[in-house]
Amino acid sequence: MSVSLALIPLALALRAVMSKDKLDDWVDSMQVKVETTFENELDLVRTLQLAGYDAEKYGGNIKTHINEKNFFYWEHIDGKWHALFTKQDDVALLEQFMRDVELSAGRRLFVLGTEAIQEQLQQDSVKVFPTNFRDGGLLVRTLKEFGVNAYEKADGEISCVVQGTPLTFRQNGDAPFTVEIKSNPNMHEMYAYLSDIDEEYKRCLQTVVYEKLKQRAAEKNLSIESEEVLEDNSIVITLNIQR
Repeated sequence: MSVSLALIPLALALRAVMSKDKLDDWVDSMQVKVETTFENELDLVRTLQLAGYDAEKYGGNIKTHINEKNFFYWEHIDGKWHALFTKQDDVALLEQFMRDVELSAGRRLFVLGTEAIQEQLQQDSVKVFPTNFRDGGLLVRTLKEFGVNAYEKADGEISCVVQGTPLTFRQNGDAPFTVEIKSNPNMHEMYAYLSDIDEEYKRCLQTVVYEKLKQRAAEKNLSIESEEVLEDNSIVITLNIQR
């Protein structure tokens, strides 16, 4: 299974809170698989190159750039080559790409028309993703340090607006929060933003743990001999036992 590199930081974070099967299902739900009429891999590669696009081997699949920033994968499924677009892809870019390739080849290559693809890409106006966040107070603190005015309701639900997009964080019991993203924002930017929040949350969590450790050390008559911040921003603390 393939997934756009734009999703990788988030996908890596999700592995901590989702089983492999659930993560694969989530990745699959973010894709639109478009069957094609390419006869074989050679036909696919030659057709793309003649149309001015690249076709790079990537594992068992093929990677194609639409432009410098946007790309997608081709995967061989049930004997047919499929284009794997993601639901955050720009519809206009995909339409132009498909027209370019089919005009260059002089034949129809994509089984689904652009209208059908556009309909699938625009589905799910409300998207829900799992997160690594478990502490609601710490999450609110993290969001506020990002300059986001977050509100925590009596039921523990946390709401905020990021770049005009409403986000709602919900927690079921002791499980990590999920985040609900409403409307159709630029998902590339939203994934990057959520990844940044995840990193900031970890930093805030480390600070809380550090302060609690110092407090408990003092309570147990221990003194801090030295502190060292490592390259990964983790902290090594050496304690002395006071007699």
